[in-house]
Amino acid sequence: MRLRTVKNDIPAGRPAYLLRRIGTVAIATAGLAVGAAPAQQSPATDRISALEQKLERSVQLIEALSEKLRKIEAGTAGRDETTRQQARIESLEQQVSQVADSVTRRGTEEGLVLHGFADAGLNSSSKAGGVAKGASLGNLSLYLTPQFGERTKGLIELNFEFDRNGNLATDLERLQLGYTFNDQATLWLGRFHTPYGYWNTAFHHGQQLQTSVRRPRFLDFEDKGGILPAHTVGAWLTGGMRAGDGKLTWDVYGGNSPRIADNTLNMNNAGSTNHNWTAGANLGYAFGGRLEGLKVGGFFQRARVDDDTAPVNTTRLNFHGAYLVYDTERWEHIVELYRFNNGDVTGATGTHRSAAGVAQFGYRSARWTTYARVERAALDQSDNYFARQTSGLSYTRQAFGLRFDLDAKSALKLELARTRNTDRDPAQLSEALLQYAVRF
Repeated sequence: MRLRTVKNDIPAGRPAYLLRRIGTVAIATAGLAVGAAPAQQSPATDRISALEQKLERSVQLIEALSEKLRKIEAGTAGRDETTRQQARIESLEQQVSQVADSVTRRGTEEGLVLHGFADAGLNSSSKAGGVAKGASLGNLSLYLTPQFGERTKGLIELNFEFDRNGNLATDLERLQLGYTFNDQATLWLGRFHTPYGYWNTAFHHGQQLQTSVRRPRFLDFEDKGGILPAHTVGAWLTGGMRAGDGKLTWDVYGGNSPRIADNTLNMNNAGSTNHNWTAGANLGYAFGGRLEGLKVGGFFQRARVDDDTAPVNTTRLNFHGAYLVYDTERWEHIVELYRFNNGDVTGATGTHRSAAGVAQFGYRSARWTTYARVERAALDQSDNYFARQTSGLSYTRQAFGLRFDLDAKSALKLELARTRNTDRDPAQLSEALLQYAVRF
């Protein structure tokens, strides 16, 4: 953090004044923590924690020097020593004042701070062909959270990653421009993470945020094998309000319908090619009191999706589901269930029903987190929506992993997984994955 030189108007040898300054920092810190919440996993909390630690060390040193000064003034040392110690205390008090002023003016400070995530790892697999093995680079995700005014803000995320052929790809994963009406409602325009379920908005491209090495396969991003539109280009109204001991949250959104091109979902960033729209909603309740940490919710999404075959197949994408999350200092449990009722618009195959789900259970102990996860997708292969996607096949996966937090900004993860495809390409794959993930 950049500090500003300020005039020292602190009365010398006044610990009471210092306590008032620390109180100011505490209030400002609390305000920053509240303001940072809508930014979706911003690292502001770590910067605040570092400031608090710096203040605590300064106060402890001031107290020690003050005690020594009292002894000096009582006649245990000479006048020159007294002067030197007094000057040192005043210098430390000025540092505390500077840190406090810096914290309290962060909201009005000009300029942008660049943050990001990066990861690298190792992969060992039982399958020789089609699966990369050895050392690999993951994502370099850079993001900005500009504040344009009291109510206007933005979120920009640029991601660098390698595809399966080793070519570097650059994606503008999120570009959201928002306006906050009040504490209950914020409207975003642009490209955002589609707010269905829990996982897709709780964790983004920064691997350090999530406990596991990978996202559930069917919930992965479009270019990583996901089968759902993880991003939407359009408008998103999100908010929440107090209800009883907890909080009611809601999301309503609409945007361009995706299409299937080259066997992969495409978000139509430049505009809808089929002039169709997607729409959806998510309603959740986060409990308070004795059940604090528990959140439940339900969601749905509708869209019309074309593929690139000749003639074009059009599918009415229609899914809904529910989720349950229990996230505390000790536990992290996430369960999500999805049901599909997709309609064939251009053909005569009728409605196709499919299902998918994931359950992950984690236990935290000091720096260690142990987790286990099961995934399953039963996808109707006569449904053009799944049949035209390379990754739209049914599968089961079991995974077990360990996460060790080296510090607040870096984590080392080990995951053992077994995946079995159950229809189009029946095969079984065992993997061991090691990942080192950081944020800055």
